[in-house]
Amino acid sequence: MGRMRAEELTTSGKRTGFRPSGVPDRQQSEQRMSALRPITLVDQVVDAFIKAAAEGQILPGDRVVEADIANELNVSRVPVREALRLLESQGIVVNTPYRGMRLMEVDGKRLHQILTVRSSLEQLAVRGLKAAYRRHPGVLSEMEAALTEMKLAAQQQDAFALARSDTAFHRALCRTGGNDVLLQIWETLARKLTIIFGLAALREDIDWIYRDHVELFRLIKGAGIRAIDRALHDHIVRYTEMVDFDAVIAQQRSKRGRPSIDPFDKPRSRLRQSAA
Repeated sequence: MGRMRAEELTTSGKRTGFRPSGVPDRQQSEQRMSALRPITLVDQVVDAFIKAAAEGQILPGDRVVEADIANELNVSRVPVREALRLLESQGIVVNTPYRGMRLMEVDGKRLHQILTVRSSLEQLAVRGLKAAYRRHPGVLSEMEAALTEMKLAAQQQDAFALARSDTAFHRALCRTGGNDVLLQIWETLARKLTIIFGLAALREDIDWIYRDHVELFRLIKGAGIRAIDRALHDHIVRYTEMVDFDAVIAQQRSKRGRPSIDPFDKPRSRLRQSAA
């Protein structure tokens, strides 16, 4: 596979242009398509890194080296440095003395904290969503579009595409709830959760994950708040905590054929493959 230039990343099949930077008003929320925003080199480096992590090409605890990422993506170190600063601010990479910068660990306590916060945010968001749905049933079109993408990902057995459409589904839930502050808080967890659910999809039945979202969407449209709250908790917290992430990580490490946890050891191809 030839080296892919960073400026080509946005043409690699990723839907990079459908993340609006703000929260739409009521009229905009009823549209099927969201406003586009410019995609910078920093955005592209972040996207390539998250994709590699969600696909298990870079694993929790793996060393992250700025110069090697720049070499992999054929960009200068400046956008990579900025991307890593952003990822560090979101807890996705961690810089510790004597160990350097590494991808976040996925331990049980930290995972539970992340999942319970997300569950609580979405339980609050769904109250605003239900009110909006009663006024304008069309507000759920963005969630429906994410489900369509998820179905395609399940048919293709594409774990990262599934994780990305999963994130889009839940982002649409929070956005439709109409609480700008809630959405901003949720977004601070979004990339971290894309990695977590991408890793989970490597071990779980992808078709089941899609069907579970279909059932959740059915409840959101027709069930009462208490039933939706229970379903959201099970969907986000209970089912995810059932995944043996240690086994997932060990399996992905074994595929490398060597014990090293440095994803940028030669051959240096993981990020290029992730961007393709």
